[in-house]
Amino acid sequence: MNSESQQITNYTEQATAVLDMLDLKLGTQRVRPVSGHNTSLLLPCRGTDGRPFLLKYFIPPAEGKFYPAGVNIEDYARREGAFYRFLDSVDPERTMLPAPRTILIDSTDPPRWILLEWIEPAIGPAEEILGTEHVFDLIARMREVQLDMLLGRRYFPLNHWDVVSYVDRVRLMYEDVIEGIGDERWRRTLEFFTEATRWTEARPQTLVHGDFTEQNIMVDSEGRPFLVDFERIGIGNLDHDFAWLWIHSERSQSFKRTLLERYFGGRFGSDRIKAEWGIRSALVYLALRRLRFGAMMEDQADINSASNIALLDAALRGGGDLFPV
Repeated sequence: MNSESQQITNYTEQATAVLDMLDLKLGTQRVRPVSGHNTSLLLPCRGTDGRPFLLKYFIPPAEGKFYPAGVNIEDYARREGAFYRFLDSVDPERTMLPAPRTILIDSTDPPRWILLEWIEPAIGPAEEILGTEHVFDLIARMREVQLDMLLGRRYFPLNHWDVVSYVDRVRLMYEDVIEGIGDERWRRTLEFFTEATRWTEARPQTLVHGDFTEQNIMVDSEGRPFLVDFERIGIGNLDHDFAWLWIHSERSQSFKRTLLERYFGGRFGSDRIKAEWGIRSALVYLALRRLRFGAMMEDQADINSASNIALLDAALRGGGDLFPV
C-alpha cells in the first residue's frame, strides 16, 4: 500500500470513529469516496432508525506537506461549515438554493465534519439525468442570493473570484509557470488582465460556487438538481461558474456548444462582450493554475502541459479560437 492509500485508510478510520460517536452505522449507498479536490471524505451512513445520512469528513493538513502560496487547506472546511450555517439561518428548507439540509456540524474550528441529509440520486448516466435546464436553474438561483447577507459573518473566509483576485493569485504562480509558458506569454497574460479589468470592474458581483462542475451537481430521483461541495464558495465574477462547468465538461462538443449558445442567448453589444471577458478571465486563471500544479509534480512530467498551454492561448485570444460560431 502506498503512502497516499495509507493516508486515506487512516482518515477513513478517523471518520468511522466519528460515526461511532454519533451512533451511526456505515451505509451501503454508493458515492465517490473523496471530494473532487481531495480535501474531504464522503461516507454514507444510517441512524438507528434506518434513516440515511452523509458524513463529510475534512482531511486535515498533512504534516510536512508543501501547499502553494496563498492556499490554506483549513479554509476549505471553514468555508463549507460557514456556508451551511448561513443556509440554515436564511433558507433552512433549501427553497432558495437547493442543497442538502444540515443535520449536525462539528463545533471545532475548523470543523472536522458535517453530517448532511442523504439525497437519493437518480439512476443512470449523467448525460441522461443532468440537462441544460438543471445547469441554468442553479446558476439563476445562485445569482438570486443577496450578497449582503453573506458579508461580515465570523469565521467565513469567503473566496473572491473577481478578475482582480484572479490577477492576485496568478502573480503568486510566476515562479512555477514562467519556465513552461515563457516571458512573452506572461507579458500577454498581464496585459490581458489589465484589459479584462476595464470590461468587468463595473459589473455586479454574484455568489460563486467555485467548483461548479457536473460532479458537484446532483439530480435526485424526482429530477430536482442540488448543489454540493461548497468548499470554494465565494463572491465575484458573474461568469465564473458557467466557465468552470463548460470547460470541465467531458461531454460532446455539440453539448458544450449548446451550453454556450444558451448562455450567450439574449446578450448583445457590450453585455455580450463583458460576458466573453468574464469567461476568458476565468479560463486564463484555470489554465495557469493547472500549469502550476503540473510544474509542482515531483519527479513526474506534466502530460497535460500542452493542452493547458493551448487553453491559455485560446483564452488570451478569444474570438473563434475559444467561442465557436
